[in-house]
Amino acid sequence: MAVKTQVDEVWSDLDHRLIQDAQGNLKKVINVESVMVSIDNILRTYRGERVMLPEFASALKSLTFESMTKPLLDFLSRDIKETIERWDDRVLVSQVRFLAEPDYSSITLEISFVIKGYSKIFVHEMPVRGEV
Repeated sequence: MAVKTQVDEVWSDLDHRLIQDAQGNLKKVINVESVMVSIDNILRTYRGERVMLPEFASALKSLTFESMTKPLLDFLSRDIKETIERWDDRVLVSQVRFLAEPDYSSITLEISFVIKGYSKIFVHEMPVRGEV
């Protein structure tokens, strides 16, 4: 079986910013952008926030104001990887990094992942501040 390098137009989702397109419809994102919207949704949801899926989400949002110690970052890295792979079966997470931004009292979460069946590694960056 050959591994693809380009993602065909397969998936679509609403743009999480709820922007309208030229026709006045909510803008959609496709393929890799759709996967990144899914990752954002998973990470920006509190556990218990989804009524029919109370276990949906990662621990990230509930730990936003905790001190960023090595054990906490290790726990979050594992939790983020496991949670994304559990709730989005298109994705295999290869690396989770935390990039400190002390001037802004925040971090940027950098997630490297592959979409199953494709060889390209994608990187998704997500700023994490108090308003996650």
